[in-house]
Amino acid sequence: MSTPAYPNRVPIGNVTRDLVAVAMGRLPADLILYNGQLVNVNNGTIQPGMDVAVKHGYIVYIGKDARSKIKSDDKTKIIDVAGRWIAPGLIDTHVHIESSMVDPVHFAAGCLAHGTTTICPDNHEITNVLGLEAVRLFHEALQDLPIKSYLAMPVCVPAVAGLENTGSEIHAKEVAEAYAKDWAQLQGEEMNFIGVIYGDPATHEILKASHEAGVVMTGHYSSMELDQGLNAFAAAGMNACHEVRSAEEVRKRTEIGFYSQLRYGSAWLDVPNTIRAYTDNPGVETRFMTLCTDDVNAATIAREGQMDRVVRIAIRNGVPPVTAIQMATLNNAQLIEKARYIGSIAPGRAADIVILSDLINFTVDQVYADGVLVAENGKLTAELKPYPYPDFAINTVKLSKRTEADFAIPAPSDDPHTLRVIEIFPGDVVTKEIHVEMKPAKGRFVADAAKDLAKAAIFYRHEPDQAIPPKGIGFIRGTKFKPNCAYASTISHDCHNLLVVGTDDSAMTLAANAVIEANGGIAIVADGKVEAVLPLPLAGLMSLESIEETAPKLNAIEAALKKAGAESESIEMTMSLIGLIVIPELHLSNHGLVELKGSNPMKIVDLIVKD
Repeated sequence: MSTPAYPNRVPIGNVTRDLVAVAMGRLPADLILYNGQLVNVNNGTIQPGMDVAVKHGYIVYIGKDARSKIKSDDKTKIIDVAGRWIAPGLIDTHVHIESSMVDPVHFAAGCLAHGTTTICPDNHEITNVLGLEAVRLFHEALQDLPIKSYLAMPVCVPAVAGLENTGSEIHAKEVAEAYAKDWAQLQGEEMNFIGVIYGDPATHEILKASHEAGVVMTGHYSSMELDQGLNAFAAAGMNACHEVRSAEEVRKRTEIGFYSQLRYGSAWLDVPNTIRAYTDNPGVETRFMTLCTDDVNAATIAREGQMDRVVRIAIRNGVPPVTAIQMATLNNAQLIEKARYIGSIAPGRAADIVILSDLINFTVDQVYADGVLVAENGKLTAELKPYPYPDFAINTVKLSKRTEADFAIPAPSDDPHTLRVIEIFPGDVVTKEIHVEMKPAKGRFVADAAKDLAKAAIFYRHEPDQAIPPKGIGFIRGTKFKPNCAYASTISHDCHNLLVVGTDDSAMTLAANAVIEANGGIAIVADGKVEAVLPLPLAGLMSLESIEETAPKLNAIEAALKKAGAESESIEMTMSLIGLIVIPELHLSNHGLVELKGSNPMKIVDLIVKD
């Protein structure tokens, strides 16, 4: 696969004579960093008094006394690192840019400022809205940026055919086309693990296209069945999975040579649990343990960072700094089979380098991408040009205003009924199916804030089609919403239909219409009034503003959620998974309630539990 385009990036095959000439002291270097402590992820040590020389964006020499061995001239930048640490640029092998709520250009700016120099975006969120055109748009938007990007082709659009409807569908033909045009360089997460292990023909046609393209194939295996099912999933070609929530799940994957992507995003804070696969067994091999973010929003990036934040958390949970950095660099490069090019400070690798003033707290002072200083003290120094998105990517909410009648749930009789309820757990991706007895009020099932029972509805919001179910509706426990409060959003993984959650039909109507009027985004109603709105015009998922501009607006959403009664940070991210039907146990689509338990096939279930 070709490396991503960038004006300062030169194919290594074109400059090998220059690289060796600099290494041998015959030509001047472009950059010399000296007097640093090298974080050597290749042998797991820290080497003091080390220098690094760079030419044409590639590292050509690491060692001592570079200034006496490597030539320089008036164009050579010679930097005294002054005893600080020299480490490889960070690599995020599983990230959804859409979850940051900013577009790829602004996301790249935020990543670079925090030391992440390579990303592997899986853009199945926007692809569910725009189809294959979304892959092309992301490919083009990321091309001329100093960050390296290996786009992971979405292969589950929709997540499971027949159980939900999205704005577009992706099949093996589109997957093969994206690889052929080099719009994608990896396979995105294969979420339909049920289709994989039970031999669904369409799913395996997509796997065949990925195999024929020779790309690394990432996965999503959310089942706790860690014997035959996990082996079958890996046997089909997947090599990595971010759906690990315990040390045992990591251990089982490591045993079969399957990479675990230990996740620490804005809401899915799995690293303290998953990292115990190492910290409880410090002699265990760690090459199959990697760090990633998955879903991290603009507010988190602005406040705490991106992959640098994940490294800090790993260190704080007992991982030696060099090992934690390996998990965010070399191990990740090996996962995507790019270790010859990125992931370490070594000759022949891209000069993606971070200078750290504090190793334990992973404090990033400077960031070099391809040997060029792109960020310093948390601020971008490179200029990134905005990408001109076409109109079809901006106007994507094809839904008329809602009325209170849209949220009514008729009861078959006035007798008490036992209902299936989705119980959510803030900070976790899974739900539980619980059964709650409910007595109808005036012939309808209604929310009950006193019992922490909110109503949830998902409305199909893409191009109108009378053959598509217009909505699914049910009940949620775990929001802690007060009476007359609601949340609405077009961020509803992975269908990205309009999701509305609330304790009162009028509040839900207000929130839904605020999002429709904004042409996508998030709206919160508290005490019967619209408290905050975050417009997200790009596919109803992303702002076209910077992280610094978007973060305060997202903070306002979270403050409004707390006013509405929510007790947990980033609960909007937990609620956004109510529609993610490939996660156990009970979720909601525009078809209704979808049940997934164990390795059993997914199925639509009734709201009312029948004896």
